Amino acid sequence: MNKEKRKILILTAAILVAIFVIGGIILMQFSGTEEGFTDRAEPVAAASHQPEIITVQTSHQKNQIEIQGRVRAENRLELFPEVQAKVLPGKKPFREGIAFDKGETLLQLDDEEARLQLYASRSQFQTLAASLLPDIRLDYPDLLNRYEEWYNSLHPESTLPEIPNFEHRRMERFLTSRGVYNSYYQIKSAENRLEKFTIRAPFSGILSVAKVEPGQSVGPQVHVGTLVDPKSYQLTATVRQSQIRFVGIGDIVELTDNHKSGSWTASVTRLNPSVDVRSQTVEIYLDVGGNGIREGMYLEGLLESGEPVEIAEIPKSALLRNGFVYAVMDGVTRQVPVQVTDVGHETVWVTGLTDGDQIIRDAGVAISGQLIGERTP
Repeated sequence: MNKEKRKILILTAAILVAIFVIGGIILMQFSGTEEGFTDRAEPVAAASHQPEIITVQTSHQKNQIEIQGRVRAENRLELFPEVQAKVLPGKKPFREGIAFDKGETLLQLDDEEARLQLYASRSQFQTLAASLLPDIRLDYPDLLNRYEEWYNSLHPESTLPEIPNFEHRRMERFLTSRGVYNSYYQIKSAENRLEKFTIRAPFSGILSVAKVEPGQSVGPQVHVGTLVDPKSYQLTATVRQSQIRFVGIGDIVELTDNHKSGSWTASVTRLNPSVDVRSQTVEIYLDVGGNGIREGMYLEGLLESGEPVEIAEIPKSALLRNGFVYAVMDGVTRQVPVQVTDVGHETVWVTGLTDGDQIIRDAGVAISGQLIGERTP
């Protein structure tokens, strides 16, 4: 039995030694493999498959920012009546394309009922003012002439004149106690409401939307039309956050439509101080004008700004996610930082490279410190 136990112990020890030796060999091979993937500065052996190298060509140009958007009238008024009433026929038809001068009546609403109620309120106020004449004649004879002059100017069909400033506290308290000031301001409120039955043009413009007909009843929640100024248009465009530093107030850009049927000059007038959280873009606003411009047109162009910089166009595949490219220096690959200025369909425009630099076309097959054989021209 002792001999059998001794054989088992010897066999077990031999197996354990073999396991440790094999494990050590595997661990050394695995460590060597990891070192091959580290981004070391020291050159590593050239891979059997040499990555394709391209030679960079640069040009000196200003930063070009793509501008595109729809034209919108800068002076634009959405028409919503503030009172409930029926639409009356006007001197001009309320139709799309009809022009109105500043101050001209756009829409007249039926105000007969409100007007008659106002006349009745003024007549009652005139009666109240007349009833105070005997008391003022006895208690405030020095103020009687001024009061009578004001009273004589009252008329049911005329705008209520302002109550004189008698500069006399007792007189003012007397008028207050009789409800003169309260009635006065109620009538002024009714006069202000009566004016809302007439909708006038705040600026000279053209109707681009007209939704009501004479005889139709409208109210505060009804959109009756839109007035636009055909002489002042604005275009809103979005610019990437990384490019907004190249945009300044007063920058000029030439815009054209999709069919290249015309060209219009626009200038940057405003910059939005906030960045859109979702798209990480900033809105800019441009004034645009000229013959043939209309609201709703889609225009586009390139805005050039800043001092000329050296820009290279490279394939998207050459750009790493961290904003670097693999450049070949003295036969060894190195990561070089670049800054993207614009993005195309298959290429990107970057700064940070010089004319004649050699970079790896496909950054996904290269590593830092890789030895490169004969360079591809």
